Formats: sequence, C-alpha cells, structure tokens
Amino acid sequence: MSHAMFRAYADAVKAEIGVATTTRFIALAETTDGRFGLFHHSMLPGAGGADPHFHSKISESFYVLTGEVRLHDGTGWRTARAGDFLHVPENAVHGFRNESDSLVEMLIIFTPAEHREGYFEGLAALLADGNRPSRAEMVALMEKYDQFEVDAPDTDHDHPHPQSHPSQSQSQSQPHGNTHGDSHGHHHGHGARHSHLDRHARH
Repeated sequence: MSHAMFRAYADAVKAEIGVATTTRFIALAETTDGRFGLFHHSMLPGAGGADPHFHSKISESFYVLTGEVRLHDGTGWRTARAGDFLHVPENAVHGFRNESDSLVEMLIIFTPAEHREGYFEGLAALLADGNRPSRAEMVALMEKYDQFEVDAPDTDHDHPHPQSHPSQSQSQSQPHGNTHGDSHGHHHGHGARHSHLDRHARH
C-alpha cells in the first residue's frame, strides 16, 4: 500500500545560487516517482534569473507567491505578481528575473521531474565562492539538463513601444551574469509554442 509523504519546509534541501537566489527542493523525482518536481525559488532584489530559453522534454510552470517578477512568455516581458501563474509547454520560450527592489518568491513545477535538482545543484557549484563560470561551463550544464537559450523579442508588455525586436542574449556579454544562468545562443525554431499567463483575480 502506498503512503503519503510529508516534508517540513525547514527540512527541504536548498541550493544557494550565487548571492541573490535560493532554491529549496520541495518535491523531487524520488518522492513523486518522476511525475513532477516542485521547487521554492527566492530571488533578492535585482536577481538576474534566467534569460529566454526552452526545454524540449519538460513543461515548466511558475506560481508567484510574493513580490513582482518579470516573466518572459515567448513574446516579451511582463510583470507577474502574487497569485499569477505562467504555464510553459515543452519547446516554449520563457525566462524570468527580478527587476524590483523587493524579494520575490515563487513555486516552480517541472513535469516530468527529470531530476531538475541536478541543474540547480550544478549552478550553485559553478557560482560558489564568487566564481564566474565560463560560457562553455554554463552551456555544458544547461545541455546536460535540457535547457537551451534562444534570441527572443525584448518587448515590454507592461509598456508597449514600437521598438520591439529580437535582442541578443545578455549572456553574450555576461555569460555568467544571471543566477539561474543559461547561454546557448542557437535558435532552434521552437518559438511557435507560447507560454500562457493566468492572472489571479484581485479585489
């Protein structure tokens, strides 16, 4: 007979990614039989997050708990707040960063789990003790865990303006400048699928 499994928040393993991001491993593949992975992601003000990228084998979802986070949905950036939800199918472009002056906390769900904790642990190791990993190191880590960076529209959906055009990845000039970092640089034509942001009703 199967049994329920409880884990206290304080008991969750966590990865300190650089100086601005902490990821706690809430539910791993070993707990969910590989069905999904659940992570609690905290970003201090100005945390770089992840440049636009896609995964070919996993879907990813974001649920914002506190603060204001900038999310890329494949067509541009928009601000998401507590209660907002972004679902990202396989091969859909997405990204995130904290441009605010406040802490951001969100839940990230990967389906299937694909042992995504290995990516966060690897990233923490690369950025430990102020280390600045090379582009080659970042690419190797990302490709190992099904993450591929792409050029994507830099449109600001909160403040639309005429100059919306694909931008070069920030990592080309700063290959290790974001805390969830990725830098692949090849466009694989997977941008046809889009992420979908749901707004939680506010009163």
